[in-house]
Amino acid sequence: MEKEIFRESFNAFLKLYFDSCKEVYEELDLKGLKERHFKYLKEIDKNGSVTMSELADTFELSKPTVAEMLKKFEDTGVIKRQRCDDDARVINITLTERGKILAKTNRLESDRAIDKIFALLSGEELDELKTLFDKIGKV
Repeated sequence: MEKEIFRESFNAFLKLYFDSCKEVYEELDLKGLKERHFKYLKEIDKNGSVTMSELADTFELSKPTVAEMLKKFEDTGVIKRQRCDDDARVINITLTERGKILAKTNRLESDRAIDKIFALLSGEELDELKTLFDKIGKV
């Protein structure tokens, strides 16, 4: 098979996936959030609650950078801040329900793309595709 023909088919698959992502982003109204922000949301979600210092340390960012990011998160309604009962200088950051959903956007994106693939392919074709994905995934 010619690589260029394969590349075109592969790009059509990627377009299906990225169109699915775009649909999810539009439905969730992600204005102001960038792709890189999702790793921070996932970290907060994983821990349940973090402080600004913990985020800065985890991602090797300056505290002003984290503060700016958290302000954006707060403006878009994805985090809540709450002062620590033991030390009023410490602010715990948790996700809102919207933030919890956004922390799982990768799952939403792939679910949407998979729904489209299931609608297009037969059971036998899905089995073949899974076999191929498994083979590729072992590389």
